Amino acid sequence: MRLYRGFGALPAGFGPAVVAMGNFDGVHLGHRAVIDGTLASARSRGVLATIVTFHPHPLRILAPERAPLLIQSLEDRLACLDGAGIDAVVLVPFTRLLAGVGAETFVQEFLLGRLRCVELRVGGDARFGRARTGDVGLLRRYAATGAFALDVADSVVEDGVRASSSEIRRRVLAGDVEGAREMLGRPFSLAGEVVTGAARGRRLGFPTANLLPDAAIRPAPGIYAAVASAPGVRAPAAVHVGPVPTFNVVSPMVEANLLDFHGDLLGARLRLDFKARLRDVVRFADVDDLKRQIAIDVQATRDVVGDVDDSR
Repeated sequence: MRLYRGFGALPAGFGPAVVAMGNFDGVHLGHRAVIDGTLASARSRGVLATIVTFHPHPLRILAPERAPLLIQSLEDRLACLDGAGIDAVVLVPFTRLLAGVGAETFVQEFLLGRLRCVELRVGGDARFGRARTGDVGLLRRYAATGAFALDVADSVVEDGVRASSSEIRRRVLAGDVEGAREMLGRPFSLAGEVVTGAARGRRLGFPTANLLPDAAIRPAPGIYAAVASAPGVRAPAAVHVGPVPTFNVVSPMVEANLLDFHGDLLGARLRLDFKARLRDVVRFADVDDLKRQIAIDVQATRDVVGDVDDSR
């Protein structure tokens, strides 16, 4: 996959291209329907399958107080797009200057001029251009002139609910990682660097890797069964998310006890693929009660995850 950081980074003569445009946060089943259609059409036409996406999220610039917690880091989003088989991604820096570009100028200068778009694929709620005046209606008018073909993707519905980034965020924040997985088509994950912790888990006999996640979103406080992956390591993990009331720690933590792993992951990149929520975070009367419960959590994690080679 070729990555271009902005329309200005595109080489002269780029395209022609079938283009899918959107934020693609989470690269969920709805996004995958758009991406798969883009790939199929591009292959049949013999042109480039191209994604146009934006960073940071437009609301982060235009209305920070309403900006959503992103499901993925930018790195993970790009990795998912790469894994889908896309030829090129145009990662557009979202700025107030870009937000001020008129919708028709956006279509003419960027989609038609820079990308040589022969087919555009979007979701039904697509918005772009100054004051969000660009919409499916405007795109249909261009398509009617023969400027490009237009495909407006149908919603993907899971158990009667439309797959969307906002619904996935709602489920993750509620601790419903299994429900999030249904819409993502893969486990919800957190990834980041393992940092120094307080070594409480080690003293209890259950050492943990303390994760500093890249993405802002966290599941609801609780104990989770997950699969942990790091360079050379893949193991079931019992994961604590949230405060640690037994030790009067109010700051939220992400601590993973990798089962049957005895190495040092400090400084390593770690990914946690969440499988199930096991229980709430609670305050225990003493350390012995906590240790007994952790042992129960470890066994429950084994029961949920099973063989990690079969748990992807």
